Amino acid sequence: MNTKVRAHRTAGKGYAMFGFIRPVKAELRVKEADRFQQVYCGLCHTIRAEYGRFYTLFLSYDMTFFALVAGSEEAETAPPCRKRCDASPFRRKSCAETDDALRLAADASILLTYHKFQDDLADEKGAKRALAALLCRLGRRGYEKARARMPEADEEIRQALEDLRCLEAERCPSMDRAADTSSRMTAAVVPRTGDTRERILHQMFYQIGRWIYLVDAVQDIQKDMEENSYNPVVLRYELQTPDISAVREPLERTLERSLADICMAFDLLSPRRDADLIRNIIFLGMPTVTRQVLNGTYQTNEGRGKHGSL
Repeated sequence: MNTKVRAHRTAGKGYAMFGFIRPVKAELRVKEADRFQQVYCGLCHTIRAEYGRFYTLFLSYDMTFFALVAGSEEAETAPPCRKRCDASPFRRKSCAETDDALRLAADASILLTYHKFQDDLADEKGAKRALAALLCRLGRRGYEKARARMPEADEEIRQALEDLRCLEAERCPSMDRAADTSSRMTAAVVPRTGDTRERILHQMFYQIGRWIYLVDAVQDIQKDMEENSYNPVVLRYELQTPDISAVREPLERTLERSLADICMAFDLLSPRRDADLIRNIIFLGMPTVTRQVLNGTYQTNEGRGKHGSL
């Protein structure tokens, strides 16, 4: 298996790279579905222009959502352009023009992705560790560029990962303490503006990070039990098998607590652009993923393998 294929498979894992945050397409108007696809493609082209092809392998719906929210205070949407890419080399696809929100999402994506490589390098063994070392080498130059642009975020992410490693080493059974590390990482990439909007976005992405971490922990219960890997859900409820039916209700309540705080933050945000699309993701998409993960029916990209398809 070549490096690109391995890296692409790795893209399904990691902080803010899970793909859990996505809209419910059936409830979108055509123009909203098109807009999500345009921003997804626009982020890919922005990452490629700023950091090269390598980091486009780790593009995700989650960072597309971040770009939508980051640009939601803008009053107008620039007309899309049409571009070719590696996934569509012969046919030009409609693509959002690069703007400040897409540049910010690109920088944040590189920071979070590279720190995931570093985390794997510290945690994995054998072939997985060798792959992580290779990805670190390939991604180092882009990471240095992103770190120079977002030094405070980089330091906060680094510290959160160190705290998570300590919790993993002591096999901490607290789901809140473990999820707090992911929460701090996603909140770290919120732009420092010193205004009310920053405080709202910080709270919103803190809770998004908490939700992502716990949803992923539930999704990984069987794998983590087989590999004896750290999983705070397993430790908190002292699970002896991957069956979560006995603890589904308390898990649902704790996930719904974060979803409620995310919805509250969105209501305070008063977005001017892409409001209906963001609302679909928060009020429909994330609750749908929550139910699917808890009942065991969740599939990455809804079972489709096409790059960027909804």
